[in-house]
Amino acid sequence: MPRRFSTPRSYDLNPTSAIIPVDVLLEGPRGRQFVRMALDTGATYTMAPAATLQAIGYDPAAASKRVEFVAAGSIEYRPLLAVRAVGAFGVRIASLDVVAHDLPPQSPIRGLLGLNFLKHLALHLDFPRRSLWVSR
Repeated sequence: MPRRFSTPRSYDLNPTSAIIPVDVLLEGPRGRQFVRMALDTGATYTMAPAATLQAIGYDPAAASKRVEFVAAGSIEYRPLLAVRAVGAFGVRIASLDVVAHDLPPQSPIRGLLGLNFLKHLALHLDFPRRSLWVSR
């Protein structure tokens, strides 16, 4: 049976921006928080700040799973946590793996919305029309 998609939603897209910012809702056992992330089709996993993950009820230091992370020419291992739910573009994905990693303080975003979330969506980037179309 073919998969049915919802009616696409349109979002404004700034074709001159270096990133596509997205407000993402992270849900955990002790609460929910919005995080400004960049839509990143090159990121395997969604990434969020350790402090945010702690605030919603997770302990990155105690994570049993770690993921290899290349930063500034070195290989590091970052905690990988199964977050209760991640929401963006009107879509909520339950039990999504999120890497705990802090971006530099001068960054305009605090995390990355990666392929493990985006693969649940149909995305259409239309830069000439300044639109991002999303359906599930």
